[in-house]
Amino acid sequence: MYTLRILQRLKPGLSPHGNISLRSLTVKPDVAKEDDGVVVTHLSPPQLLSQFISPHTGHIYARHFTGLCGVKQKQVAKAIKKAQSMGFMSVTHKHPQFMRDPNICAVKQLN
Repeated sequence: MYTLRILQRLKPGLSPHGNISLRSLTVKPDVAKEDDGVVVTHLSPPQLLSQFISPHTGHIYARHFTGLCGVKQKQVAKAIKKAQSMGFMSVTHKHPQFMRDPNICAVKQLN
C-alpha cells in the first residue's frame, strides 16, 4: 500500500514512452464498475471470496452452485486464484474464522 502511494506520487513525472509497466501500476483503478450494477473489485476481501469455495476441500464451487453467470464466475474464480497465490486465502481449505459465515451459494454444508 505504501509502495503504491509512492508510485502515485511519481505518476506526473513518468513519461508516456518509458516505464510502461510502472506507469500501468499507477493508472489502473482498484474498482471496475459494470453496467448491471455489480461492482467487481480487483482486491476482493478473502471473507467474501471464501463463500465461493468448499470449506473442506478448498475447491471453487461450479456455476450451478453459485448461481452466477459465466462471466462473473470467471471473475470470481480469477479473484480467488489471485488471492490464493498472494497468500490471502488458503488453497486446501476454508479459513476456520469464515466457517460460520452465512452461505450465499445453494450448497448444503455439514456443521
